[in-house]
Amino acid sequence: MTLRQQFSLLTSALVLALMTGSLLLTVSNGRAFFQQQLDARAYDAATALALSMSNLAEADEVSLQRQMDVLFDRGFFQRIELHMVSGRVLQRQADAALVHSAPTWFRRWLPLSTEPAEADVVAGWSRLGKVKVVSHTDFAYRDLWAMVRQETLWFVAVAMLALLALQGLLSWMLRPLARVEQQAQALCERRWQLQSDIPKTRELGSMVRAMNRTVSTLKRIFSEQSALAERLREEAFHDAVTGLLNRRGFDQRLEHLLSSGEGYRGVLMLLQLRDFARFNQQQGRQQGDELLQSVAQALVQWLPSEALCGRRTGADFVVFLPGSDQQSAQQRLTHCFEHLASGILNDRQNQVFHLGGVWLEGERGQLSQALSAADEALRHCQRNAQSDCYLDSGNGAKAASQPRSAGLWRQQLQQALEQRDIELLYLPVFTHPGAEQPLQLEVISRVKCGDDWLSGARFWPLAEQHQLASGFDLLIVEAVLEVMLKAMQQGDGLPCCINLSPSTICDEAACQRLLQRLASVPELCPLIAFEVPEFAIAHIELRLQQLATQLAEIGVQLGVDQVGSGRQAFSYLQRLPLNYVRLAGHLNRNCHAAADQRFYLQSMVQIAHSQALSVFAEGLEHEADVAVVREAGVDGLSGYFFSEPWQAPV
Repeated sequence: MTLRQQFSLLTSALVLALMTGSLLLTVSNGRAFFQQQLDARAYDAATALALSMSNLAEADEVSLQRQMDVLFDRGFFQRIELHMVSGRVLQRQADAALVHSAPTWFRRWLPLSTEPAEADVVAGWSRLGKVKVVSHTDFAYRDLWAMVRQETLWFVAVAMLALLALQGLLSWMLRPLARVEQQAQALCERRWQLQSDIPKTRELGSMVRAMNRTVSTLKRIFSEQSALAERLREEAFHDAVTGLLNRRGFDQRLEHLLSSGEGYRGVLMLLQLRDFARFNQQQGRQQGDELLQSVAQALVQWLPSEALCGRRTGADFVVFLPGSDQQSAQQRLTHCFEHLASGILNDRQNQVFHLGGVWLEGERGQLSQALSAADEALRHCQRNAQSDCYLDSGNGAKAASQPRSAGLWRQQLQQALEQRDIELLYLPVFTHPGAEQPLQLEVISRVKCGDDWLSGARFWPLAEQHQLASGFDLLIVEAVLEVMLKAMQQGDGLPCCINLSPSTICDEAACQRLLQRLASVPELCPLIAFEVPEFAIAHIELRLQQLATQLAEIGVQLGVDQVGSGRQAFSYLQRLPLNYVRLAGHLNRNCHAAADQRFYLQSMVQIAHSQALSVFAEGLEHEADVAVVREAGVDGLSGYFFSEPWQAPV
């Protein structure tokens, strides 16, 4: 029961009690008054009639009867009797009561008892008889009933007006409480909402000011935690001069990509500015830093958001660009070279640079082999004294597959989409090692292209390039729903997490189809969660907010994947209606051996938990890392340490 209802009920009961008591008291007093009036009227009438009869010189019965008739015909008396000493009785009485004087129940509730008034009739010293007069109660009942009815109507009217006024007063008084409730709800939804209208009532004003201080304090704590985590990320994984990934940050992310087992494909490029040490000596260290920053900015502007870009040391840069196929790798490397040669590193700058690359493709590879192959390609083009680029046709991790043209890739992907040639794997997320029941199943998809089954890391860049990503997303969602329906019929209803591509979120038609399909299976919606990569949030945040609101209305959860992998400010955690975040796998790799990495993990968990978000960690393969991540306070764990992907939910 709400506070307003309690106030209304209590006040209504109080008003009802007061008015009922007042009405009962008025009725009781009215009844006593009318009872007294009836008795007084009967006594006065009996006295007057006896006196009139006593003045008659000759008391014959006709005269006496006429005296009784005169008094009786006034209608206020029920019975008039004259008991003569001779034993004869003269009387008049009303045979019927007045019509509609008062309801029968009212008469029973308020009985009026009338006692006969008596007076002696005398002639001189002789007693002629006795007069008895009984008042008629119908008139009293009529007046008493009219009084009670008017009083009741008046009390009801006053009570209704009082309750209406009370409701208005309560609405006005409790309005600050409603705003505080909205403020608390906004706080739970990670929105910092302050009240500018402070109530004049002292208690309510103090409550609103205290709530505002609480919101401001929590906002400051979140901002400080976010700033600390972002600063730790910058110091641990990014280069202080260029802002790109440093050697450690780049190697961790590329190693995680190569050894994740989900497959990889792309071109790894090494860029080196020639004689940069001499440039520093001639131009000064500040000019050298500005040149490095310009090169870094040019690379960031040219590269897509999912690419990795870092500065290894000095004037050496490294780039991993997820590629569509081996044939396009040469075009991308040449395009990158021309972008730099025609821009910041053109001939007028008199700065020679070399760009070497290697195409990588496989399921599991070694970081050292990939970097060695890229270094070989760089040394090959450094034989030229002028700026040059070279792509090694070998593979630093695993032999490349037979190259396909862009047209062939599109044809095979389109065929896989039409024929629904997909395979679903499920990676379980556990709350702790040894847990029997998984907390969530992360869906991993594979697509058949020609005779090969391609993992998501290999076919998604192709799907994005050929604008087929939304089609594959809808196909995967449909396939997952079919599996979940079958599992639910068998009594198994484990939650499933499905990754959505940024292209699907930006495609309004695809989003509507997705929502319509989910609306057709409302029983599955609470078991479904969608994820988006963190690096894409900056470009799709507005559309993601709209989709997240629509998903929340039907009970579908939303999470962010690969958290901590980019330079996105963590303020999006309070702007988006999220349910959980999934930390990037490279942050968990070898975290037991790096104190700063452990502190960064703890900071990320605290930030997410302060926003009421669950935190999952992926890519765990070693027991020591699992212990560190659990100690940080994560809510879910996944990786090959726990289980390999399942072919179907178990």
